Amino acid sequence: MSPRADDVADDAKLMPLDEPRPVSAEELALLAALVEAVGSEALSEQVARAEVVSVCSCGCPSVGLRSDGPALPSDVVRQLSDVGRDDAFALSAWGVNDEGRDVEVTLHVVLGRLEELEVWAGWDGGEVQTALPAAETLRPT
Repeated sequence: MSPRADDVADDAKLMPLDEPRPVSAEELALLAALVEAVGSEALSEQVARAEVVSVCSCGCPSVGLRSDGPALPSDVVRQLSDVGRDDAFALSAWGVNDEGRDVEVTLHVVLGRLEELEVWAGWDGGEVQTALPAAETLRPT
């Protein structure tokens, strides 16, 4: 039986991979859709050059990211932040996966760089292991 949200919420963390791996086609489609909503050329370039450097310990499809694309300046980060922070912001949307589950997808940007693609399906206390939603099903949170 896979872990449930109530069992992993406090213990989940990104675990470094021995070697970075390419972003999968599904991950890339989600990243591109999230970034397209803000129209940032620098973020789009980061997405195009991103690689996965860590995976979540709980078994969900969340991944840590790294990119050598250009960082966003702090004034742009502040504009994109819902709370006016100049060091971090998040882009979120809901989608539906091929299992029919609602899945929240959040791209965390820290210090102007892609940091994490967080994928959360345990919002209802259900299992955290899930398939990624299709990018075309994403809708704003």
